[in-house]
Amino acid sequence: TEEGDIVKSGSVHVEFLHQDPELPAGQTVLEHIYSGDSAVMRTLREYEKALQDLNEAPENAVLQKNLLTAQGKMDTNHAWDANTLAKTVLSKLGVNDVTKPVHELSGGQKKRVAIAKNLIQPADLLILDEPTNHLDNETIEWLEGYLAQYPGAVMLVTHDRYFLNRVTNRIYELENGSLYTYQGNYEVFLEKRAEREAQAEQKETKRQNLLRRELAWLRRGAKARSTKQKARIDRVEALKEQDGPSSSGALDFAIGSHRLGKQVIEAEQVTISYGGNTLVDSFSELIIPGER
Repeated sequence: TEEGDIVKSGSVHVEFLHQDPELPAGQTVLEHIYSGDSAVMRTLREYEKALQDLNEAPENAVLQKNLLTAQGKMDTNHAWDANTLAKTVLSKLGVNDVTKPVHELSGGQKKRVAIAKNLIQPADLLILDEPTNHLDNETIEWLEGYLAQYPGAVMLVTHDRYFLNRVTNRIYELENGSLYTYQGNYEVFLEKRAEREAQAEQKETKRQNLLRRELAWLRRGAKARSTKQKARIDRVEALKEQDGPSSSGALDFAIGSHRLGKQVIEAEQVTISYGGNTLVDSFSELIIPGER
């Protein structure tokens, strides 16, 4: 069950990128990029429409006047910077045909168009769900740099640890119903989480030792007649009901400073045994980029 309340100011605008965005049919790429209720987006739509109409009939005096009016609104609403930003973002994301209907795009192209829309829209909070899916390494690196300079707040969910390390300055960890907050990037998170887990293990060791002593006291036949003795029995029951820290038993791989280099992973004389059985014996392998 997921429930709760989200309270925000009415003036706060939130942009949300879905992991697998579904774009509305009937729109071109440019129409979708500029969709939105802000004055800047409305101005950009009017300007692009006037520009397109005049390109189709350049001698039409009415269309020339419409373009001049649209240009005046661009000046009034300070929309030229947004127009330049939109073209830059589209270019960096590899979106070249802005007249193409969005329903004709592939999954990867839809993700890029959706990212472009989210980045261009004026927003106080940008929420990104797996933003690096369907993106190549060069585009991801550009997005990292862009988000590092983003004027609003960014909240993201991603399995890309390198991306987390480059972009974030605060990490939330949800584990066994508890939420932990760490100030810093992914490297700091790993360090602070290890410290937290070590402290939890020390606390659990103390609990187990205390529980053993109290249980030994009970086994000696202590009589629960006094208030003090009743309190000690209650403490034993409370200690027994407490849950100690859990261990996932997962194997984690440290990440380097680059996603791909001349080699992806190299194994040298790897042997794995479990329960007295050898699963892997003296395994060596080199995997390079492009191999499957």
